Amino acid sequence: MTSSNERPAARRGFLASLSAALSPQPLPDDDTGPLTAPKGVLAAVVLSIVAGAMYLFSGGVSVAGTDQMMQKAKSEYATQVQQCTSQYGGIGTTAVTVPSPTGVAATCQRLTTIGENDWSAYRTASVVVAVAFMVMGLLLVLGGWFLRAGRAWARRTVVGVAIITVLAALMLGVSTPFILAATLLVMVAVVLCYLSSGATYFLRVRARRHT
Repeated sequence: MTSSNERPAARRGFLASLSAALSPQPLPDDDTGPLTAPKGVLAAVVLSIVAGAMYLFSGGVSVAGTDQMMQKAKSEYATQVQQCTSQYGGIGTTAVTVPSPTGVAATCQRLTTIGENDWSAYRTASVVVAVAFMVMGLLLVLGGWFLRAGRAWARRTVVGVAIITVLAALMLGVSTPFILAATLLVMVAVVLCYLSSGATYFLRVRARRHT
Protein backbone atom coordinates (compact mmCIF):
# COMPACT_ATOMS: atom_id res chain seq x y z
CA MET A 1 0.00 0.00 0.00
CA THR A 2 1.10 3.54 -0.62
CA SER A 3 1.81 5.59 2.46
CA SER A 4 -0.43 8.58 3.02
CA ASN A 5 2.69 10.74 3.35
CA GLU A 6 3.87 9.85 -0.13
CA ARG A 7 3.05 12.37 -2.84
CA PRO A 8 2.83 11.79 -6.56
CA ALA A 9 5.77 13.05 -8.55
CA ALA A 10 5.29 16.62 -9.70
CA ARG A 11 4.56 17.05 -13.37
CA ARG A 12 7.16 18.82 -15.44
CA GLY A 13 6.19 22.31 -16.52
CA PHE A 14 5.76 23.25 -20.17
CA LEU A 15 8.94 25.32 -20.29
CA ALA A 16 10.94 22.52 -18.67
CA SER A 17 9.58 20.00 -21.18
CA LEU A 18 10.30 22.37 -24.07
CA SER A 19 13.83 23.00 -22.83
CA ALA A 20 14.45 19.26 -22.54
CA ALA A 21 13.11 18.69 -26.06
CA LEU A 22 15.33 21.39 -27.54
CA SER A 23 18.48 20.46 -25.62
CA PRO A 24 20.93 18.27 -27.56
CA GLN A 25 21.56 14.85 -26.15
CA PRO A 26 25.03 14.15 -24.73
CA LEU A 27 27.48 13.00 -27.36
CA PRO A 28 28.66 9.41 -26.88
CA ASP A 29 32.26 8.92 -25.76
CA ASP A 30 32.91 6.50 -28.61
CA ASP A 31 31.14 7.97 -31.63
CA THR A 32 32.60 5.74 -34.33
CA GLY A 33 29.48 3.74 -35.15
CA PRO A 34 27.16 4.27 -38.09
CA LEU A 35 25.61 7.71 -38.22
CA THR A 36 22.14 7.97 -39.70
CA ALA A 37 19.74 10.89 -39.74
CA PRO A 38 16.92 10.58 -37.18
CA LYS A 39 13.29 10.54 -38.25
CA GLY A 40 12.84 14.19 -37.31
CA VAL A 41 15.61 15.31 -39.67
CA LEU A 42 14.25 13.09 -42.44
CA ALA A 43 10.84 14.67 -41.96
CA ALA A 44 12.49 18.11 -42.12
CA VAL A 45 14.10 17.11 -45.44
CA VAL A 46 10.71 16.22 -46.92
CA LEU A 47 9.00 19.33 -45.56
CA SER A 48 11.73 21.65 -46.83
CA ILE A 49 11.70 20.16 -50.32
CA VAL A 50 7.89 20.26 -50.51
CA ALA A 51 7.85 23.88 -49.31
CA GLY A 52 10.57 24.75 -51.83
CA ALA A 53 8.54 23.20 -54.62
CA MET A 54 5.52 25.24 -53.50
CA TYR A 55 7.59 28.45 -53.57
CA LEU A 56 8.88 27.59 -57.03
CA PHE A 57 5.39 26.85 -58.30
CA SER A 58 3.92 30.04 -56.83
CA GLY A 59 6.73 32.21 -58.20
CA GLY A 60 6.60 30.57 -61.62
CA VAL A 61 2.83 31.03 -61.89
CA SER A 62 3.18 34.67 -60.87
CA VAL A 63 5.86 35.36 -63.49
CA ALA A 64 3.91 33.57 -66.21
CA GLY A 65 0.71 35.43 -65.32
CA THR A 66 2.22 38.89 -64.94
CA ASP A 67 0.86 40.25 -68.22
CA GLN A 68 -2.63 38.92 -67.50
CA MET A 69 -2.50 40.37 -63.99
CA MET A 70 -1.46 43.77 -65.36
CA GLN A 71 -4.27 43.78 -67.91
CA LYS A 72 -6.79 42.95 -65.19
CA ALA A 73 -5.43 45.65 -62.87
CA LYS A 74 -5.53 48.26 -65.65
CA SER A 75 -9.07 47.25 -66.61
CA GLU A 76 -10.29 47.49 -63.01
CA TYR A 77 -8.59 50.87 -62.58
CA ALA A 78 -10.12 52.21 -65.78
CA THR A 79 -13.56 51.03 -64.66
CA GLN A 80 -13.16 52.76 -61.31
CA VAL A 81 -12.02 56.00 -62.93
CA GLN A 82 -14.95 55.92 -65.35
CA GLN A 83 -17.41 55.30 -62.51
CA CYS A 84 -15.94 58.09 -60.37
CA THR A 85 -15.94 60.52 -63.28
CA SER A 86 -19.56 59.85 -64.13
CA GLN A 87 -20.75 60.08 -60.52
CA TYR A 88 -18.44 62.60 -58.90
CA GLY A 89 -16.69 64.39 -61.74
CA GLY A 90 -13.27 62.81 -61.35
CA ILE A 91 -10.87 61.17 -58.90
CA GLY A 92 -8.73 62.42 -56.04
CA THR A 93 -9.05 66.13 -55.32
CA THR A 94 -11.20 66.69 -58.42
CA ALA A 95 -13.95 64.38 -57.15
CA VAL A 96 -16.90 66.40 -55.85
CA THR A 97 -18.13 64.59 -52.75
CA VAL A 98 -19.48 65.31 -49.27
CA PRO A 99 -17.03 66.48 -46.56
CA SER A 100 -16.75 63.00 -45.00
CA PRO A 101 -17.33 60.58 -47.84
CA THR A 102 -17.86 56.85 -47.42
CA GLY A 103 -18.14 53.89 -49.76
CA VAL A 104 -17.61 54.61 -53.44
CA ALA A 105 -17.18 58.34 -52.81
CA ALA A 106 -14.30 57.69 -50.41
CA THR A 107 -12.71 55.32 -52.90
CA CYS A 108 -12.91 57.96 -55.62
CA GLN A 109 -11.18 60.51 -53.41
CA ARG A 110 -8.37 58.07 -52.64
CA LEU A 111 -7.71 57.21 -56.27
CA THR A 112 -4.73 58.84 -57.94
CA THR A 113 -3.70 59.14 -61.54
CA ILE A 114 -1.55 56.19 -62.61
CA GLY A 115 0.71 56.69 -65.60
CA GLU A 116 2.62 54.21 -67.73
CA ASN A 117 5.76 54.67 -65.61
CA ASP A 118 3.75 53.73 -62.53
CA TRP A 119 2.37 50.62 -64.22
CA SER A 120 5.86 49.68 -65.40
CA ALA A 121 7.27 50.04 -61.87
CA TYR A 122 4.41 47.94 -60.48
CA ARG A 123 5.05 45.24 -63.07
CA THR A 124 8.78 45.20 -62.29
CA ALA A 125 8.13 44.95 -58.55
CA SER A 126 5.71 42.05 -59.08
CA VAL A 127 8.25 40.15 -61.19
CA VAL A 128 11.03 40.80 -58.66
CA VAL A 129 8.92 39.44 -55.80
CA ALA A 130 7.96 36.36 -57.82
CA VAL A 131 11.57 35.67 -58.81
CA ALA A 132 12.63 36.13 -55.18
CA PHE A 133 10.22 33.40 -54.11
CA MET A 134 11.56 31.15 -56.86
CA VAL A 135 15.11 31.71 -55.60
CA MET A 136 14.02 30.93 -52.05
CA GLY A 137 12.30 27.82 -53.34
CA LEU A 138 15.55 26.65 -54.95
CA LEU A 139 17.42 27.36 -51.71
CA LEU A 140 14.88 25.32 -49.75
CA VAL A 141 15.13 22.37 -52.10
CA LEU A 142 18.93 22.50 -52.03
CA GLY A 143 19.15 23.09 -48.29
CA GLY A 144 16.50 20.48 -47.55
CA TRP A 145 18.37 17.86 -49.56
CA PHE A 146 21.59 18.40 -47.61
CA LEU A 147 19.82 18.42 -44.22
CA ARG A 148 19.95 14.65 -44.41
CA ALA A 149 23.75 14.83 -44.47
CA GLY A 150 23.74 17.06 -41.39
CA ARG A 151 25.23 20.09 -43.14
CA ALA A 152 25.15 23.16 -40.90
CA TRP A 153 24.86 25.54 -43.89
CA ALA A 154 21.77 23.67 -45.05
CA ARG A 155 20.09 24.17 -41.68
CA ARG A 156 21.04 27.85 -41.67
CA THR A 157 19.63 28.21 -45.19
CA VAL A 158 16.27 26.77 -44.18
CA VAL A 159 16.18 29.01 -41.10
CA GLY A 160 17.07 32.07 -43.21
CA VAL A 161 14.29 31.42 -45.73
CA ALA A 162 11.78 30.97 -42.90
CA ILE A 163 12.79 34.29 -41.33
CA ILE A 164 12.66 36.17 -44.66
CA THR A 165 9.19 34.89 -45.57
CA VAL A 166 7.77 35.60 -42.11
CA LEU A 167 9.16 39.15 -42.17
CA ALA A 168 7.84 39.67 -45.71
CA ALA A 169 4.38 38.56 -44.61
CA LEU A 170 4.34 40.69 -41.44
CA MET A 171 6.02 43.87 -42.67
CA LEU A 172 5.28 43.98 -46.39
CA GLY A 173 2.10 41.93 -46.64
CA VAL A 174 3.72 39.80 -49.33
CA SER A 175 1.92 36.52 -48.86
CA THR A 176 -0.91 34.31 -50.05
CA PRO A 177 -2.64 31.33 -48.39
CA PHE A 178 -0.50 29.05 -50.57
CA ILE A 179 2.72 30.76 -49.48
CA LEU A 180 1.60 30.80 -45.84
CA ALA A 181 1.07 27.04 -45.99
CA ALA A 182 4.56 26.57 -47.45
CA THR A 183 6.04 28.85 -44.79
CA LEU A 184 4.36 26.79 -42.08
CA LEU A 185 6.03 23.67 -43.48
CA VAL A 186 9.40 25.44 -43.37
CA MET A 187 8.87 26.48 -39.76
CA VAL A 188 8.03 22.91 -38.75
CA ALA A 189 11.18 21.72 -40.56
CA VAL A 190 13.27 24.26 -38.62
CA VAL A 191 11.84 23.06 -35.30
CA LEU A 192 12.56 19.43 -36.18
CA CYS A 193 16.18 20.30 -36.96
CA TYR A 194 16.61 21.86 -33.51
CA LEU A 195 14.80 19.24 -31.46
CA SER A 196 16.87 17.01 -29.20
CA SER A 197 17.60 14.25 -31.70
CA GLY A 198 18.00 16.65 -34.63
CA ALA A 199 20.35 18.99 -32.77
CA THR A 200 22.44 16.03 -31.58
CA TYR A 201 22.67 14.69 -35.12
CA PHE A 202 24.09 17.98 -36.45
CA LEU A 203 26.54 18.12 -33.52
CA ARG A 204 27.75 14.59 -34.22
CA VAL A 205 28.22 15.37 -37.92
CA ARG A 206 30.20 18.50 -37.09
CA ALA A 207 32.33 16.65 -34.54
CA ARG A 208 33.22 13.97 -37.07
CA ARG A 209 34.10 16.53 -39.71
CA HIS A 210 36.59 18.15 -37.32
CA THR A 211 38.30 14.94 -36.23
